Amino acid sequence: MRTSTLWTIDVLCYSISVMQLSFGNVDRLCSEVDFQQSTPSLDLSSVRFIEPFALIYLGMFLRFHNANGHELTVMPPTNTEVRNYLARQNFWERFNLDPEVIEREKLQRFTTSTSFNDIVDIENKLDIGDDIAYSVRDILIRENVNVDIEGVESLVSELVDNFERHSRSEHTLAAIAVQYYPNMKRLDIAIGDCGVGIRTSLADNPQYGYLANHSHHDAIREAFKPLVSGRIQGGGMGLSEVKDTIQDM
Repeated sequence: MRTSTLWTIDVLCYSISVMQLSFGNVDRLCSEVDFQQSTPSLDLSSVRFIEPFALIYLGMFLRFHNANGHELTVMPPTNTEVRNYLARQNFWERFNLDPEVIEREKLQRFTTSTSFNDIVDIENKLDIGDDIAYSVRDILIRENVNVDIEGVESLVSELVDNFERHSRSEHTLAAIAVQYYPNMKRLDIAIGDCGVGIRTSLADNPQYGYLANHSHHDAIREAFKPLVSGRIQGGGMGLSEVKDTIQDM
């Protein structure tokens, strides 16, 4: 069984004509938004497939910038399957906040019985890691997924707790998406928030100040190395232990 979290999803090639949004390229797509324009736009028209990490990343990107008054215009995917996927996730209601887009994309929605096709918001509160981990455990048991359930539960708890410790605002929301691909025997878990971000957090430490001029993707890669932390003293083992645990599964 291969278990992937948001930081261990395979890096895929970036393509303009046929785009599969993943950990490796979603940061690049969002970085191309021109906030100097009066109405910044995010172009998803060429997207043909969205992995869970990219879904959460896009959602948090929209949530952050819409909350800060940037009012992004989103060009939805032209691919019907991708639009169906976003619609049944209530993606636009959760993250875009544009009534016209919400009303139009509701036409694409259809119901599904699987518990995996959902995004769950995470409040920033004490012990939230355990609460979310228990919820993921219930989904895996109910859907009869052949995976190290206790191991996954522990990983989810650590990753959510990492959000609670480092987002720097008790009002910051996070979100989680879980997707199982039975034919590939692969479980993807994506967790993201719209806090200060790993790049900013690490750059507070002079040793990693250079990351301020690098992509979020590069900062996330660095964060999973042992003893890498935004703190000048102590910390830096939580995410590297997560990575080691996944690789041992």
